Parts: sequence; C-alpha cells; structure tokens
Amino acid sequence: MHQVVCKIKRGYRVVALSGALTLIVSSALFSQGLQAQQVSETDVQAALKRCAQCHGPALQMSKLDLSSREAMLKGGEKGPAIVPGDAEASPLYRRIAGLQAPAMPMPPVPALNAQEVELIKNWINQGAKMTAVAAPTVAAAAPAPGASAAYPGGYTPREITDADRSWWAFKKPVRNTPPTVRDAKWSHNPIDAFVANMREQKGLEVAPEADRRTLIRRAYLDLIGLLPPTEEVEAFVKDPAPDAYSKLVDKLLASPNYGERWGRNWLDVVRYADSSGFEFDITVENAWRYRDYVIKAFNEDKPYNQFIIEQLAGD
Repeated sequence: MHQVVCKIKRGYRVVALSGALTLIVSSALFSQGLQAQQVSETDVQAALKRCAQCHGPALQMSKLDLSSREAMLKGGEKGPAIVPGDAEASPLYRRIAGLQAPAMPMPPVPALNAQEVELIKNWINQGAKMTAVAAPTVAAAAPAPGASAAYPGGYTPREITDADRSWWAFKKPVRNTPPTVRDAKWSHNPIDAFVANMREQKGLEVAPEADRRTLIRRAYLDLIGLLPPTEEVEAFVKDPAPDAYSKLVDKLLASPNYGERWGRNWLDVVRYADSSGFEFDITVENAWRYRDYVIKAFNEDKPYNQFIIEQLAGD
C-alpha cells in the first residue's frame, strides 16, 4: 500500500512538473511572439506627440528634439534620448516609465499610459526604427490681430500701450528739491526733510529718539541680520563722537554679511533655491554660483541698472 501511494505521489509530481514546464515554455513562446510583432511607427509618433510639446520642432527644452530618430540619437544637453535595442538604457523610456527623475512629461501635460510606455519600450528594443517623412505643406492661416508667426500655439502677445510706458517704474528718476520744514533739525538730511514734510501734512507726532543700545541693535539687524556682540554694544554706548553712528553704519555696509542679508531679498524675487523642490527634490549643483554673484553685487554696491542688464544677459 505504501509503495502504491509513493508511486502515485511520484507520478503526480512528474505530471505537475511537466505541466509547469509546459506553462513556462508556452509563456516564453507567447512573449517572443509579442516581441517579434513589429511596432507601428504611426503609433509611436502618436504616443510621443505629447512629449513633442516641449521637445519638438517649435520648442526644444534642454535642446532636445524628439521629432525624428536622428534628433533622438543626437540628444540634448544630457546626451542621447535613446539607445536602439536597449530600452532600459534609454533616458526617453526611463523618464516616461518613471524610472528616472524627473518623470516625463511633466504636469500639466498628462503622463503616458501603461500601454503607450510599453509601446515605446518595444519600439526601442526593436531598434527604434523611424522612417523620415517630410512634413506636409499647410497654408498658414492669417494671424490674429497683434499675433505673430513667431509664437506657436495661437499665443497672442500683450500689446504695450503708452499708458504702460508711462508707469512710474519706467521713468527716469528725477532729483527733487527737498521741501522746507518748520523744524530745522529735520533739514540736515534730504530724506528726513521729505519724511518730516509728509508727517506734518498728516499731523503725526515724532516718535521718541532711540537710545544707543536700541540704535545699534536696529542697525545690525537691518543691515546684516545679526545681533551685535556685547562688547561692540558697550563700545558704541560709551563712544561720545558725533559721527559714531555714521561709522557704525559704514562698518556694517562694508561687512560681507551685508550682501548675504540683502541679497536674500533679490534671491526670493527670482525664486532661487539649491534644489528644484517640485515632484523630485533634485539638487541644482551649480546654483550656488548665481547666489554668490548676487551677494558679491550687493557687497560691491553694483549700480542697479548694470545689475538688471546682467540679469537679462544671464537669462
């Protein structure tokens, strides 16, 4: 009885093993059949149409054009987009599949679905063949009023009017004569005269003058963003010289910390960061060079007009 059971068990295992091998072989043959099926170039181009919004004939972000096989092989700033015969080594496939950051396409352009990603993968593995087809000639439509052929996608630039050009920020600064104020002590500094004149018009009273300890704290925090050392506070409080405050301000303006404190305001305006901080917090390795340039510009008291020209040139 025991031998019969063993034979049955052994026979069952052989049958099960044989079935498993059959399933594996069948799966392999089925997979090979899929791989052997040639991917349609039309389907590939349709799947890549979304990618071409940022990497096509009209716009090549990162200097990458995906509109032809030759352009993909040439690649952009980060090298070739495809490695024919090896999808896993192709940045195009890795990005649309989410295997490499940042994933593409980026929002608001919708991502490729699983079927489209698999289509691109098989196409690359099959050699990434793409027949060069001349683009059909289409009669250009008449541009809308104010529109230009240089702007794709129907974008119409905003017309700049004379009222826009008369905005105060675009006018050349003119030196105004300081107003005359009733109290002569507010006439020593032109800025104080303007402030005092407006205060008199509004009927506002003067705030009490700050003591020496408060004054040096304000100067330090305003100019370099740090509290003054205790010994410097004591020295300033005991300094009877009438130009003690002027010397303090000059000292703080000459400090490297001045550019670090006030350069932050400009860096906030241009949205500076050491990393992208969006979907993937990718480090921008050379961003610090721009940060240091801004700090240096403030510390050197670079003229604002020259600073703006350099911003535009760098952009």
